[in-house]
Amino acid sequence: MRRAAGVTVVALLLALSPAARWLVATMPRLLLLAVPLWFVLGLAATAGGRLVWERGNPHGLTGLAWTLGAFGFWMIPRSVDAVASSALVAGLMAASLFAAGALLAASWRRVPFVIRGALGIQGAAMTIALGFIYLGYTALLCGTFNLAQQRQTGVWLLRLAPVVVLIVVGAGARALHLAARQRRRERLAAPTP
Repeated sequence: MRRAAGVTVVALLLALSPAARWLVATMPRLLLLAVPLWFVLGLAATAGGRLVWERGNPHGLTGLAWTLGAFGFWMIPRSVDAVASSALVAGLMAASLFAAGALLAASWRRVPFVIRGALGIQGAAMTIALGFIYLGYTALLCGTFNLAQQRQTGVWLLRLAPVVVLIVVGAGARALHLAARQRRRERLAAPTP
């Protein structure tokens, strides 16, 4: 509980500081620093604890739906423009992504392995696809930023794509290893005929 309160206080202080406006001033900082930062702070507030959201969250899908909805909404070009031009909207983005991280952390253990794997693969693929779109598209996708920032964002997304792939593969391998170890324990604990 202390950890969650501490992380929440840090997030609030950051949201009220001048650093919050700095984070959303350019497209690369907004999409590559601010969005993951608020999400990771939400994860950190809830992850590692014993909190698992069970009621009204079958198989963790409610928390997963909130997370996907938050990410989907804040990736719409008009939303990105609004974040860059309004401190209020930037605060709403921070709050919703913080909540998305917290809800996903509380739901993740209930999400079936196949869905986790599919989401990881989709996340890695979207990182690569958005990188190519931002890099190769010759018109502005977000009117608040310039073409150089859009291309720079695309370059950085493509540079980060191998890291995202490694994280997804590592998480999948770890989950399979833990499942195999659990099955082995269950077999050893089972009475022999």
